[in-house]
Amino acid sequence: MAQNETRSERVTLKDVAEKAGVSLATASKVMNGRADVRQATRETVAQAARELGYEPKRRDTDRRRSALIHFDTLTSPYSLQVLEGAEQAAHRAGVDLLVISGDQTPAGLTRAWMADAASRGVEGVILVTTPIGAQHARWSKDLRLPLIAIDPVSIDPDVNGIVTISATNWEGGSTAVQHLLDLGHRRIGVLAGPKDSVPARQRVQGYHSALGAAGVAWETDLIEHGSFSYEDGQSGAERLLQLSEPPSAIFAVADTLAVGALRAARRLGVDVPEQLSVISFDDTMIAQWTHPQLTAVRQPLFSMGQVAIERLLALSSDPGLFAHPFKLETHLIERESTSDVRSKPLER
Repeated sequence: MAQNETRSERVTLKDVAEKAGVSLATASKVMNGRADVRQATRETVAQAARELGYEPKRRDTDRRRSALIHFDTLTSPYSLQVLEGAEQAAHRAGVDLLVISGDQTPAGLTRAWMADAASRGVEGVILVTTPIGAQHARWSKDLRLPLIAIDPVSIDPDVNGIVTISATNWEGGSTAVQHLLDLGHRRIGVLAGPKDSVPARQRVQGYHSALGAAGVAWETDLIEHGSFSYEDGQSGAERLLQLSEPPSAIFAVADTLAVGALRAARRLGVDVPEQLSVISFDDTMIAQWTHPQLTAVRQPLFSMGQVAIERLLALSSDPGLFAHPFKLETHLIERESTSDVRSKPLER
């Protein structure tokens, strides 16, 4: 047993190359995540490394640890609040936080991008609202680069080994609509966001569930899909409010969409909340900047950033930890944009 342990401590890249039946140069390319190696060869080398217990050289221990967080954009209040939580957690842990935005394809980040991240010697990577596929889990394992995904916009059902962090989107959507139902609303429109967004779909499922439990039939003309942008919120709300029978309330699956809905109501001369109630999801800083202030379902964005850093550092220290999902609880925050149904309907 002692001899085996001694041998595992001496495993070199040359040993890995010999076991895999490839050249030292090819093995080096694989371990550094180079893209110019066939997939079958990468898998063979990675398997040999795992079997031999090969550990690539780590950076000097006197250097500060660092983590990398990737956003699709940094222009939204959502991103800024997640970043604030991550930065504070990293600061407490004595870890430098590298922030990157953009650089992703419709299928998510590439292997070359992940290999570049691994070459920086970071503890791991946090991906925010980024598509996650089974290939990302494989690359994470091959590159020994822990991945944490916050609110992945899409995720393959067979993904294993990646920790996901999100809010209770379904429950939050149901809570928002139940609040409107309790106020007497029955014709409720929804600004549903992108059809391919997992968080948006879960919130819309909560909308359907709450209506169904109340015995209220939902109608397809009350559901407006689009992006999460303010502009799509405004255009979607304008279409809803110009229906022959417009809704008395609108549920927006993101704050930015709700701000657009307020703009649409103001442009069409519809008073909020006297003639129209609006409720949003996120409760970012902008929910308190609007007039009227938005009633919203708060998802704990700051805490999501904190938890992501904490779990990333735990996985980096012990890669064998079980990668299970984290769902943080949402809460209804009542403000000024919702009220009970008024007797005077909207006229069109």
